[in-house]
Amino acid sequence: MSGRASFAWFAVVVASSLLQGVAIAPVAAQDAAGSPVTAAETDRLRERAAAFWAARIAGDSKAQWDFLEPRGQARITPGEYIGSGPVKYLAYQVEDATVQGYFATVKVRLLVQTILPTARPRDLEPFGSVIMDRWVRIGGVWYRSLEQEKQEAPPR
Repeated sequence: MSGRASFAWFAVVVASSLLQGVAIAPVAAQDAAGSPVTAAETDRLRERAAAFWAARIAGDSKAQWDFLEPRGQARITPGEYIGSGPVKYLAYQVEDATVQGYFATVKVRLLVQTILPTARPRDLEPFGSVIMDRWVRIGGVWYRSLEQEKQEAPPR
């Protein structure tokens, strides 16, 4: 169906619905149970993501581990959790969050610096990167997804 034909069909459906007294409203985002995703729920996710990245900037591996989903916490202890490796995180900005059921993606803008592990450690110029940070809701609480831990270092 061409663009004009589909628009015309849409216009007919809307006009017909209005004439019959049927209200047409946009469909809100819903979670897996069919409940609408509220702005408050998205704000809670953004707050948890911001707290995780604040801990990452501070180098607090225990606080970062606390945000890791339970199956990740069952696999490693806070002492074994390594937050950044050869990358130093300097700043973050949580930009957007998209919730799809029990899963979410948070867009985070980062300022990072690579540290070369040589005999004389050398810092490279800081650079910006945008990542899509994955989260999962368990028992009403948002946790950072385990799968992305190996993909963490932003590309240069």
